[in-house]
Amino acid sequence: MKWNPSRDASDNARRKLPKLTQKYFHGGRQAAGEDAAERLHRFRLQTKRFRYTLELFRPIYGPSLDRHLKSLRGIQDALGKINDYQTICELVEHDKQLMAQVQKAQRKKVKEFRQEWKKFDSDGQLKRWKAYLTRAHTTPRKPSARKKSAPAA
Repeated sequence: MKWNPSRDASDNARRKLPKLTQKYFHGGRQAAGEDAAERLHRFRLQTKRFRYTLELFRPIYGPSLDRHLKSLRGIQDALGKINDYQTICELVEHDKQLMAQVQKAQRKKVKEFRQEWKKFDSDGQLKRWKAYLTRAHTTPRKPSARKKSAPAA
């Protein structure tokens, strides 16, 4: 994401983050329709980058951003578990019984991810996210130019 150095952080965020959000939703829609561990892993990384990028702008968006980030955490957690199970599968591939248990748990997490994504990408959510990120929010305050008067004696 390339920032315009002649604009302040708030203006850059309002211009760039909605586009990033559009890409994120597109990636999620693709990932939710797939079972491939590698594709889900790539979307897990995309989710981390998206969430952490948004967290950088907490001073601009204020505490209301936390409500938006909360919904990303559920997706990120489910994708993290799927990735963990994939790693375990690679370690225990010679133990068929254990492998079957891990794969069953992994399928359950994939289902959970799809449920989280369906909730996240429900009616109009992309539009709401983009509208939220486009609006002006809290702007960092400039230090007051007034001098404090000395306390009365």
